[in-house]
Amino acid sequence: MGKDSVGTIALLPPERPYKKAPPRYDILDDKKLEAVLSAYQSDIPLGMLEEEEDFRISVAGAQEKTALLFVDEQWCIPKGNTPTTHIIKLPIGEIQQANATLDLKDSVENEYLCIELARAMEFAVPNINIIKTNNLKALAVERFDRRWTKDGAGLLRLPQEDICQVFGMPSSIKYESQGGPGIVQIMELLMGSSNALEDRYNFMRFQVFQWLIGATDGHAKNFSIYIDKGGSYRLTPFYDILSAYPLLGGKGLNIRKLKLAMGLKATQGKKYEINKILPRHFLDTAKAVNFSQEDMQKIMSELKDKLPNAIVQVKKELPEDFPMHVSSAIFDNAMKIAARI
Repeated sequence: MGKDSVGTIALLPPERPYKKAPPRYDILDDKKLEAVLSAYQSDIPLGMLEEEEDFRISVAGAQEKTALLFVDEQWCIPKGNTPTTHIIKLPIGEIQQANATLDLKDSVENEYLCIELARAMEFAVPNINIIKTNNLKALAVERFDRRWTKDGAGLLRLPQEDICQVFGMPSSIKYESQGGPGIVQIMELLMGSSNALEDRYNFMRFQVFQWLIGATDGHAKNFSIYIDKGGSYRLTPFYDILSAYPLLGGKGLNIRKLKLAMGLKATQGKKYEINKILPRHFLDTAKAVNFSQEDMQKIMSELKDKLPNAIVQVKKELPEDFPMHVSSAIFDNAMKIAARI
């Protein structure tokens, strides 16, 4: 417990001080890998929001995760102080709500597609792949807070903090509507980034992307900063991207209930509802955070223009057994939203 946490922190007993050493690990064959993954599956995913009128996929609470080491093309369990290289995310499963049945059995493919679409749209995102055993599937996400040494003999931990940690807020208020940080606070924070112009531009660009693909879980814990030498900081790649569009229709959700985690400036208060957001809300938000409205309009036009080709590119690269209802829901609804620009 605590030997391999986010960033550079490692919690060790006093009788075992931290020592630099070559990576140590046990190799997992397919049977052992499945056993490890099975041990982390949960019958009742936790952390879903209680409000019946809102829906945001809370990955950190709803999805069972573990972490493994990938070395020499093999999955391994690290030993001692050896860091992990990948977060392994299992399917969320089916969740019953008062007025809807949320089918998230394909959450692995959903997140895979969303991240690959983000990559095709030229966002910085982690490397990912779907791993399968006889009876299980999972999404392997390469950690961007880890880096191999130049000689390949060791694995380094890179310091980082998510936005809740930056502001000293508990994860229980990660959503803006619950008192957590929103676009205004994060854009102000990024003014102090060592890469401020690019980070602020990319953050606003990503807000538009989340709107397009129905990514409802872009809360403060799903954005992070690297902490560099001397205390300087900069934005990390984007991660934990999941679309709510595959949950629409039938016994699932109505698009009117989908809300972004961070609101946009509106005539009165803030606009969260995906189906009610218009380009002017992004322009008004840009003005409120001292971001060029001209650049904001450029971002929206650029993403609208890039989306069709990005969809074609991602479609070509999807596995043959990829669930079509997931890809169709995300691609079709994203194009409908883009038509508003």
